[in-house]
Amino acid sequence: MKLKFITCSGTNEHTDIPALVDLLTEFPNAEAGIQVWGEKCSSHLPRYHWIKALHSYLNDRKQTVNLAAHINRDWVEGFCSGSLAPELEEILNLRDYRGQKFIRRIQLNFKIGREKAPDINKLATMIKQFPEQRIILSHNPANAELVRQIYQQNIIFDTLFDASFGAGILPDRREVPVFIDRLQGYAGGLGPDNIASELDKIAAVVPWNAEIYIDAQGRLENDNRHLSIEKCRRFITNALNWQP
Repeated sequence: MKLKFITCSGTNEHTDIPALVDLLTEFPNAEAGIQVWGEKCSSHLPRYHWIKALHSYLNDRKQTVNLAAHINRDWVEGFCSGSLAPELEEILNLRDYRGQKFIRRIQLNFKIGREKAPDINKLATMIKQFPEQRIILSHNPANAELVRQIYQQNIIFDTLFDASFGAGILPDRREVPVFIDRLQGYAGGLGPDNIASELDKIAAVVPWNAEIYIDAQGRLENDNRHLSIEKCRRFITNALNWQP
């Protein structure tokens, strides 16, 4: 089993940019996930300016790292209905110093108890507007049928399975990959102290040569609820040191 991405979600305006870039550069398959929606990332808010500062910092140094925008609430509703908030459109279209997309993956956190279920045809049309970026569909029991319908339209996407709807709850067992020809991600209660045992659970349900990714957030935070670079480093290191 191979780890394609090791995602540390929750990077934001409280995350030190040089320390984050050093971490992501040290581990080439590490990825930072940035949660974005109108209430947190409009143009007058710190997160928007932090993303722009990260973009400038990397381009000034001619560096690239793995970044994913995790789109929530009003912004994911707009995306799925065929419209983008101006700030989101700007963020998704930023380019790195090589001319490639700054944000490499786009995660759509629809149908998590707050958003309306998307119109599949409008969503499919929207996804096709971002051919340079990988789309991630958040998959859970509430939207399983919806994601399957999108799959049946032959749309390429990665799947992130999290039955806790982003609440960080550790499941009793890990799920068999939903689609054998899509990259499967696992989230829910992962952290530096349990990642080895959770990878054992995942390895028990995926083919031995499978490529997967993992995504953590809550257990990477300090008591102040901000992401800890040190916990991220331990999480990544322990995942990479795991042996089946």
